[in-house]
Amino acid sequence: MDNGLPQNSIKDIVKDKYGFIWLSMEGRVLRYDGNNFVEYKNFKLKNLSFGDFSGSIQKDSICVFNTSEKDVLLISRRRPNIISSGPMLNSESSAGNKIYKQLFKNNFTVRYVSLINSFFICLNTGSYYFENNTILYVDNKNKNRIPIDLKFPRSRLRRLFVHGDYAFVADVKNKKVLQLYRGKYSYLNAPSVYTDPETKIYWQQITGQVFMISHGKIYRSEFSEGKLKLTYLLEYKDIDKDISGAMFYDEVPRKLYIGSSINGLKILSLSDFSVSRKNQPYQDEVCYAAIPYGDDSVLTQEGIIYFPGSSERLYRAPQSYDKRYILEDNTGNLVYRENNSIHIRYKNTGFTKYDSISFKGKEMNGLYKSAGLYMASFVSGMQSYLYLFKEDHFKEIERIIPCKDKIDAVLRYDENLLYLGSSGGIYVYSLAGNKVIRLIGKGLPVKQIIRTRDGNVWFTTYNRGIYLIKDHKVIRLPSDKNAFLTNAHYLLEDRNSNLWISSDNGLFKVNKNTLLQYMKAPKGVVTYYRYTKKHGLLNNEFNGSANPCAHQLNDGQFVFPSMEGFVFFNPEKTKTYYPKAQNLYLERARVKGKMIQLKDKLFLECGYKNAELYIDIPYYSDLENIYLQAKLSDSKDSPWINIKSDKTFRMANIEPGNYNLIVRFLSSDTGKFIYKTIPVEVEAHFYQTLFFKILIAVIVIFIVLMIIQIRTNFLRLKNKVLKNTIDHKDKQLLATHNKLKNESDYQKKLIESISHDITTPVKFIALLSQELNQSEDLKTQKKYFDSIYKTSEQLYKFTLSLKEYTELYKQENTDDDEYSFYDLIETKRLLFEEIAAQKNTFIYNFCDHQLKTGLNKNILLAVFHNIIDNAVKNTSNGEITITTTSEESHIEIKITDTGSGMSDEQMIYYSELFKKKENEHMTFKNYGLGLHMVVQLMMKINSEMTFHQNTPKGTLIKILIKI
Repeated sequence: MDNGLPQNSIKDIVKDKYGFIWLSMEGRVLRYDGNNFVEYKNFKLKNLSFGDFSGSIQKDSICVFNTSEKDVLLISRRRPNIISSGPMLNSESSAGNKIYKQLFKNNFTVRYVSLINSFFICLNTGSYYFENNTILYVDNKNKNRIPIDLKFPRSRLRRLFVHGDYAFVADVKNKKVLQLYRGKYSYLNAPSVYTDPETKIYWQQITGQVFMISHGKIYRSEFSEGKLKLTYLLEYKDIDKDISGAMFYDEVPRKLYIGSSINGLKILSLSDFSVSRKNQPYQDEVCYAAIPYGDDSVLTQEGIIYFPGSSERLYRAPQSYDKRYILEDNTGNLVYRENNSIHIRYKNTGFTKYDSISFKGKEMNGLYKSAGLYMASFVSGMQSYLYLFKEDHFKEIERIIPCKDKIDAVLRYDENLLYLGSSGGIYVYSLAGNKVIRLIGKGLPVKQIIRTRDGNVWFTTYNRGIYLIKDHKVIRLPSDKNAFLTNAHYLLEDRNSNLWISSDNGLFKVNKNTLLQYMKAPKGVVTYYRYTKKHGLLNNEFNGSANPCAHQLNDGQFVFPSMEGFVFFNPEKTKTYYPKAQNLYLERARVKGKMIQLKDKLFLECGYKNAELYIDIPYYSDLENIYLQAKLSDSKDSPWINIKSDKTFRMANIEPGNYNLIVRFLSSDTGKFIYKTIPVEVEAHFYQTLFFKILIAVIVIFIVLMIIQIRTNFLRLKNKVLKNTIDHKDKQLLATHNKLKNESDYQKKLIESISHDITTPVKFIALLSQELNQSEDLKTQKKYFDSIYKTSEQLYKFTLSLKEYTELYKQENTDDDEYSFYDLIETKRLLFEEIAAQKNTFIYNFCDHQLKTGLNKNILLAVFHNIIDNAVKNTSNGEITITTTSEESHIEIKITDTGSGMSDEQMIYYSELFKKKENEHMTFKNYGLGLHMVVQLMMKINSEMTFHQNTPKGTLIKILIKI
């Protein structure tokens, strides 16, 4: 076995007091529990080449030195640790000019080099030193040094071994064994294997085990009552090729571990089962029916006698493919089915001669013998029949029993009743009444019907499990955890009331009384012990569609047919193996990828993702047989989880809190479980703690109360506001009524203002048209036409902006583009130029061409239009001058005329309008609407306008636009 090993070179093997097996290797030691290896390395040593084990298993002190013999690895409490090697520990030491080396084991790989002056072994009573071809004994109590009068060359150390306080050396030459005890020697007679020169000796002091290896056969040596004894274990022919320098035999599971220097670890099992095969060329090993032959063998229709572990041919017969039915008649003749006929081989001829009985028109299905009745089942079309023969005279048919289902098994229940197992259940047939009186287990496909010593009747089925018949009703047996017993074949009962059940996947053992008790009061778990290839079977699949398909021989052995021979075993000697109650350890875990050692609990920090707890239990058989299970429980309802071969329990996404991890395993055939518990604490984030949850609850309650309070206050305030609002609305409605009335007046005035602004040019055009009509001078007419054209053109342009003119108060105060004051004034100058010219008045635009503004163009044009319009109306034989100046804080636009001018009362009135608040309603006087609109527009763009008397006459209006 090299699966799981980091390398194939094994130096030594030992088993500690806790049941774990340790392997010494290059640079590391391994711990083996029967399924998995745990590797220990990265020791702080300069030399990591470990050698042999020494020390005391009972004292939990196993040592292994490295090759430098300076440091020692101590294995204690299931873990290795480095300790300093003192004089008592060091296996190699020197005194004076001599070099001493202690022997802990002996095998053919040990080198007895000449560099070592003295090899010695330490026993409980004293020590033996082998040096200078002599033996020196030093007593442990009185320290007496006793030389042994015996010539002992160093080459004889290869045949040294120890049993307790007795040291032995096999003497090949004299065919005896030298015995050393308390400084005295003697010679013993021993089996020849000890003194065979081809025999290789393996001795390990820490385990006390001695093996003799002769021609591939491995024997275990024991010393008792003054005699050396050998026990044959097994044969392993490759032991010499593998350079096997380490061996250990585990008595309980009966496994031999062989450590090789080149091929890793070999695990050889000593089986309680003996599988016998015919070993015939070109023939398969599939076995079905057989009859007992003698006390310790069975015989098949092919003439092969199968003994435990061997077979031989009794008579010649061709290979048969119809091996399912065979029986023995009253005189010992062999009766079996062959090619739809019954063959009878006669015992008095050595089974060499036979007769054949055929049944025409019907297909023979099975051949049966039960309580003195000889029977055969047949199929004809859709109908089945059971023939009852007159004793063992197969040519004489006493009765034919029809059955609508195919018959596969027959059991004579008593003198009157036959149980006919069919594909539709068990038909109970009355011989006296000559009819079927009952159907048991309707619809169940019956395979075999078996009666145990207590009279209970059981039957197996095809893929439907095992059943017990009780009071003409069927009770299904609980299945195994893998449901392999759903296709069970046959069962036998041993002397201890254990049932041995063959199946398609292994041989099962269960106590019959436990089953019966469970079926009376289902409680707990029924456990089955399953034997497989791991226990020495060659194939896990047994055969059962035959009759008979199991036997109890006279020597007490059970025999079951399988797909690869007949399986023999003694149920009294075939033991079950369970771990000891104390051999369960929960002390290792892996959290966040890091291995940690546990003491009394497993603590998982908040935010962990995955954790693995390792269940350390040394068990060297099929792990499924001990029902190893675990559960993480904070209540009794948590389900048990089956632990796989890696023996790891995984925890992921567990809610914070305290839990108990419970592990259990089956410790005996009685169904007793051993439990072990370790606390598990999963740390919570702050937001997962109880304090945080209580705090959140308090905050939520407080918020709800505050919402209720705020809502209540809000409703109260709302009611109050609503009341005030109603009062206010009443007042507001009244004010709105008045405002609407004023707004109506304002709109009326606004329309009048627009009409006013248009009236002047229109009136001018009308007058010119009249003059044109009255004039006959072409020159004069041309002049009038030109004036009408220019004025009409400017009036047209003005009317295009009337829409913007009516929406001045809705527009923004500024535009995205800037405009020159000169261009804006020039637009209005051109509009009024011809009108003014008729009154012999000239308009001058002296504005700065470079002076620009970003204020709303339409608002400024409306302002300029009204002021220039008023100036043109009130000025004759004069001039209108428009200039601009720029200051730091504002731009000043002066519009000066030499007309009739404004009265002082008008100037005061318009000046006072700028002092009123924006939201104050403006009351118009009969001074014209134009300037009122100009005042409001100036206030909209945050600008001012002042009114002054011009010298010598006329009016000066200053427009101040803030920068």
